[in-house]
Amino acid sequence: MTFLTEIRTHKEKTADQAGAQEYLQKRELNRIVYTIQQSIGCIGDAFMLSNQARKRIGQLFETFIKLIVREVGLTAESRTVRIPIPGFPGYEMPYELDVVFSQNQAVTTSGKPYIHPGEIVGSIKTTSKDRIDKIFLDKHLLSKLLQRDIPVVAIFLHDVRRAKSGNSIFGINSTFKSNHFLGYTAALQKLDGFYYVVPRPEMLSSQRLREQIGDFQQLLTGDLWTLLNY
Repeated sequence: MTFLTEIRTHKEKTADQAGAQEYLQKRELNRIVYTIQQSIGCIGDAFMLSNQARKRIGQLFETFIKLIVREVGLTAESRTVRIPIPGFPGYEMPYELDVVFSQNQAVTTSGKPYIHPGEIVGSIKTTSKDRIDKIFLDKHLLSKLLQRDIPVVAIFLHDVRRAKSGNSIFGINSTFKSNHFLGYTAALQKLDGFYYVVPRPEMLSSQRLREQIGDFQQLLTGDLWTLLNY
């Protein structure tokens, strides 16, 4: 909580403050967020209706990230926008957005019908599995329909699933599809940020992936402020 207060005060210059580099190098912010969310997930595993529990766990992760972003002094709210369809006067397409980030509370009031130039659209999911295509499509459609570039970032907890490993039931498999990610980047539009609380090792070792994928604390202490001030 103390570090989140530091981010609220220093914004994109947080990493330059005394003691901040050591805290960031240890990835303490990522570790705390991951531990809290996994604790929520463990509780969800105890419920009988597993599908409903997984959905609720995802909703709680979205709420958790919004609370953190608000704690650093930004607005983070879900929004449904009604976008006019070019070439079809009088027709609008409703579009649900996980979250819209802004530095200015005034531009994110419920009466604002679209997306202000000073706002960022975010997608918050526990994993990219079966969701990665929609995030790229959101960027492409929003930018095309509103006829300007709409900044879109994605935030994930991890990209693993439980799996048997030999005689152990505590193994994991990756659910990240790197070729799909690179393919969507080439065929549609490059996202403005792709962030994990816990990135997979290949995201750090591959230069192509490393250039586009960061971790959550990188978003909070740098990229988010840069995008909002773009």
